[in-house]
Amino acid sequence: MSQVQQLYLLQQIDTEIREKKQRLGEVLRAQKETEELLVARGRLETAVTTLQNWRTKRQNLEQELQTLKNKAKSAEQRLYSGNVKNPKELTDLQNSIESLGRQRAAMEDEILETMISIEDTETEKAAAERTHQIIQGEWEQSQGSLKNEQNELALRVHELIGQRKARLTTITTESLAEYDAISRKAKGIAVVKIKNSLCTGCRLNVSAQKEKDAREGKKVYCANCGRILAID
Repeated sequence: MSQVQQLYLLQQIDTEIREKKQRLGEVLRAQKETEELLVARGRLETAVTTLQNWRTKRQNLEQELQTLKNKAKSAEQRLYSGNVKNPKELTDLQNSIESLGRQRAAMEDEILETMISIEDTETEKAAAERTHQIIQGEWEQSQGSLKNEQNELALRVHELIGQRKARLTTITTESLAEYDAISRKAKGIAVVKIKNSLCTGCRLNVSAQKEKDAREGKKVYCANCGRILAID
């Protein structure tokens, strides 16, 4: 087998290694959480936090309301106990009871509004949970196939590297140096086939003489792209 043929086989291995590594990178990136999943999780976390805040506010308001009730009850007991004789003190107690009543009414309204907000947030949380569950499930399902593909790609790259190492033993130092030099200049493709008298690297015509020389196993180059030309 000529050096050109050996180089062409090396080129096939290198091309597949490059393609497999590129796909492996895509597969690894695809295993990261998607923007859709991150948005869904963020929505759920926001709903959970908001709901907790509303519940805490309701609890605090109910504690404050109970304190007002206790104050009002204490004032009423004193007012109607018969122990207070001073008219001014009786008036102050009455005014205090009325003020506490107004505060109680306002606080009860605020508690009612808080309860409505809690119900709305619970509805939002339930919807966010359903959406997150669906998206999370779809993402996890895709991860299984991606993991399998990752393993297959890694195994294939390992095999190809072994094949490349074996192939290098059939190629001279000079030919390999030339191959590497052309590869760097020609986007990783140093050796291409002639097909229908065309260079498959740049799709331009190859002269009949070069095609003949290539068929005889001689090392010839495309006049346009400079790649080594091989032929079946």
